[in-house]
Amino acid sequence: MAAESLNDELEYVKLYRIRPLLLHFYLGPFIPIYLTWLYFWTVVYGVTDYFEAGLIALAAVGILQILSCLFCHWSVHVRCLFTCSAENIPSLATVIKVVPTANNGSPELLNLHHEQETETQKQVIWFNFQKTKYVYDSEEKKQFCQVAFPINEAMEHYNSCKGYQEEVEVERAKKKYGLNELQMDVPEFGQLFKERATAPFFVFQVFCVGLWCLDEYWYYSVFTLFMLVAFEATLVQQQLKNMKEIRNMGSKPYLIQVR
Repeated sequence: MAAESLNDELEYVKLYRIRPLLLHFYLGPFIPIYLTWLYFWTVVYGVTDYFEAGLIALAAVGILQILSCLFCHWSVHVRCLFTCSAENIPSLATVIKVVPTANNGSPELLNLHHEQETETQKQVIWFNFQKTKYVYDSEEKKQFCQVAFPINEAMEHYNSCKGYQEEVEVERAKKKYGLNELQMDVPEFGQLFKERATAPFFVFQVFCVGLWCLDEYWYYSVFTLFMLVAFEATLVQQQLKNMKEIRNMGSKPYLIQVR
């Protein structure tokens, strides 16, 4: 399936299939590089004669591999290029890249869910993006569409409607439409700290600390690294506190009686 536009909020989506771990660009290609480097260092040149040069080459390859991993966190497009293969058939795809329009969020790589309806044995392919469910229409439009709610029926339809009479119908409606609620999800501490720890500026600071550790006063550099980690952890704790306060400011749900 080629990249396609769904609505005014999404610029396009594109299907992918995650490759095996050894075929990821930040892992597989570096294995022969390390083996080639070890062969030339130990057999051709000699470890004793080129000890420092070999360590420098090892550090250069290691830094390049680390940057390849970090670019997967910094950019969804790079992550798709390094770890995924493009797929045209939705039933074979495992993930989907969603790129929203300007000022509507950031691109994300989401899991593509494959389910089978119990009654019709029809495969349902869907994903969630920004609290909105998109389902693949395999019959008419051949693209992902938002779940259509029954809001355009005639007035006679709503007057004669008696709601869901059976528990099976209620569960089916929950599965299709979801619950009528909107909650602010507060991420965990590890998730927020990972975002800060992989930020470009923090990575640059850690790299500088690594260079300072080459000096004989390396314990000062280790203390600096500890202070950096403690500072980022404090910011994450404050961010979690603010998000929880904002969530608690929302209106509390209450029960209503319908007769």
